[in-house]
Amino acid sequence: MALLEVRNVKKVYQPRLVGVGVEALRDVSFSVGRGEFVAIMGESGSGKTTLLNILAALDTPTSGQVLLEGKDIARARERDLASFRREHLGFVFQDFNLLDALTVRDNVFLPLVLANTPHEEMERRLMPLLKALGIGQLADQYPYELSGGQKQRVAMARALITRPSILLADEPTGALDSHASESLLATLERMNARGQTIVMVTHSVGAASHATRVLFLKDGRIYRQVRRGDHTSDELYAAVSRALAATVGRTSGRGSARPRREGPTSA
Repeated sequence: MALLEVRNVKKVYQPRLVGVGVEALRDVSFSVGRGEFVAIMGESGSGKTTLLNILAALDTPTSGQVLLEGKDIARARERDLASFRREHLGFVFQDFNLLDALTVRDNVFLPLVLANTPHEEMERRLMPLLKALGIGQLADQYPYELSGGQKQRVAMARALITRPSILLADEPTGALDSHASESLLATLERMNARGQTIVMVTHSVGAASHATRVLFLKDGRIYRQVRRGDHTSDELYAAVSRALAATVGRTSGRGSARPRREGPTSA
């Protein structure tokens, strides 16, 4: 069974006043296996942010199912969702969302504090994770003393300290320069190689080329996907670039785009 299954998800935003609803997602279906690194790409308005919010149980679909570890989070009761998110989901955002009044150590501890984790267990998890992310020396620093790349690594540590089933990343390199972006993406690849499942929304072809699979959204539907297979990051970069150009360049006719699958060398 896949770790994450998205089945026929549809999302319609209905205006407050009488009018035609806006269909953000249209019959989206895909699965994510344990240990995969999946990137989701698409133009602004393609539905990728809506999809990520639904995967994060921050929004609910109009219809369809989202199964994580076999549990339909789209239909879970609100009072159960907070603990479920803490136990199974990690979040990394573009703007870090760190608290400047807290040290790196205390920022990373926050989700464990909310989960009433014993302090000894929190300390036991902290330093191995910070060292794995290359920020072991920053535990007692404050966010305002750090670079953008270091802040994003702290945010990643906070997301991973709970040992989530899946890490959801929303444009994690969007606020970083090219050097910090490449360093962060290499870190994501290493975490994935250790077994961490990752789903990342990104506009960046370079970021997507670090994934093991790339899904392309257009007009609220998955239009095509590209798999890494045995190909290098450079080969995947070229394939993703071609697939993105074909997806964006296709004449839009809502409902006309049908999902396509292709390998990195045939995009």
